[in-house]
Amino acid sequence: MSKGLHIEVKVFRYNPDADERFYFDSHSIPYTRGMTVLDLLTYIYENYDSTLAYRWNCRSGQCGACALLVNGRPTLACHTLVEKGHALTIAPLPQFQVKKDLLVDFTPAVKRLLRLRPYVERSKVPIRPETIKPQDVEAIKEVRTCVECWACVSACPVVSEAYQEFAGPAALRHAARLEFDPRDVEDRVKLAFLEGLYDCTTCRRCVEVCPKEIDIPHKAIEKLRIYAVEEGLGPLPGHLEFLDKIRTTGKSVDKRGVSLLEQVPEVIEVQNPVDEVVFFTGCLIDYSLPKVGLSILEVLRRNRVRVHIPRGQVCCGSPALRVGVTQLGEELVQKNVSALERLKLERVVVGCPGCGMTLRRDYAEVMRRLRGEAPRFKVYEMTDYLVKILGLEKLSEGLGRMKLTATYHDACNLNRDLGLREEPRRLIDAIPGLKFVEMEEADRCCGAGGGVRSGRSTLAAAMGRRKAELLVNSGAEACVVECPFCYVHLEEALQRATPNIKMYYLMDLLADAYSKTR
Repeated sequence: MSKGLHIEVKVFRYNPDADERFYFDSHSIPYTRGMTVLDLLTYIYENYDSTLAYRWNCRSGQCGACALLVNGRPTLACHTLVEKGHALTIAPLPQFQVKKDLLVDFTPAVKRLLRLRPYVERSKVPIRPETIKPQDVEAIKEVRTCVECWACVSACPVVSEAYQEFAGPAALRHAARLEFDPRDVEDRVKLAFLEGLYDCTTCRRCVEVCPKEIDIPHKAIEKLRIYAVEEGLGPLPGHLEFLDKIRTTGKSVDKRGVSLLEQVPEVIEVQNPVDEVVFFTGCLIDYSLPKVGLSILEVLRRNRVRVHIPRGQVCCGSPALRVGVTQLGEELVQKNVSALERLKLERVVVGCPGCGMTLRRDYAEVMRRLRGEAPRFKVYEMTDYLVKILGLEKLSEGLGRMKLTATYHDACNLNRDLGLREEPRRLIDAIPGLKFVEMEEADRCCGAGGGVRSGRSTLAAAMGRRKAELLVNSGAEACVVECPFCYVHLEEALQRATPNIKMYYLMDLLADAYSKTR
């Protein structure tokens, strides 16, 4: 066969009884249309090396036995198609001890799960036939399809930093499933709390790798946090400060100097506007990073967008909703919906992806429950709006040259919640003279989200240090981010690691590039 009809494969090998360290075997495998990674491994086993150790069972994605790492991503071998012309590197799931080749030892994870007693605890012998109410079934259905492949645990950045304290996403999903089951009498919320319920940054890496796409952070962990608050277990002491600020000022952070809303009018006028939008500032951009807000307004002005900045806006509610304080969160939702809908404009733009995710997802859920319909506006994060609505070609015409070597950190809310990975990179690439270098694990969570930065500061700092190391290793002069929480958190981490790498908010970078043109 011709070379073009073969797949080049590297397979992790390690036999603890014979090898001092691991190595990779290389193979050139004939490509067959529709073949999976599991088919490929079986071909190697049958034709090249019958000592290759790997795990599989059902071949239909229902047992989770064949989970492994394919080109750095945890996945099921039986469901992952081999793409013609694409080289593959196959390795065991990280965060587990390798027993042999692609086989890992799941014993520690299973022991953590068993501490949660993952079975229905009853107070009396059930009477047959036994029924569950439809609303209970719906809640259970959202989290019960797990095949226990442990891909979520292998990918979780919190597990890698705090495995002894954090039970992991798979175990907390089990706790939620049983908490939602009315037949169960065990205090699952307390068990989950003791196993690190508030350690999750809600980065959604677990959802990204889950073959069943179970939304563990939103459908399991955040719901358990609501129950924890009801039982008096949450929020954590570190959360109380920002919750008190929200109640007294409407914002979750302290004001540093003159806020953005105090510096700008309610309407930014432009000649011959091409569009008209509402700008939702969020807490950090308004109170802590007003320069970012001014940069956003400058970028929009340069592109002839008329901007409304309503004075009635308050915290988006995400900080409260993420830690389970739903009453406060929903009050903020209603205030903001009223302020934003009053302007009767179609588009709302945000510079904070956490606000963007909340305005899109949580606002729709809350308002449908309260009034039967979602908010009457569409939410765009700035990179989304600039690339998809205004258009990159027109936007890049006024950008001046910048001599800078920069890398980019993917904020979890922007990348996984809003699905915006390429848009920020396209904007960075549009700046003349700027050299972009991709860092390793660009989408690794920095540790700032989900209430972890305030509630579990030691864990957040450890995750920040890990990300700072990756930034330093990239060799870049600057790190570009598009999230205020990531910006503040990584700036602190980099100051501890090296003060030589400069932090840029993407909108500041664009505004600076515009300022270099006449």
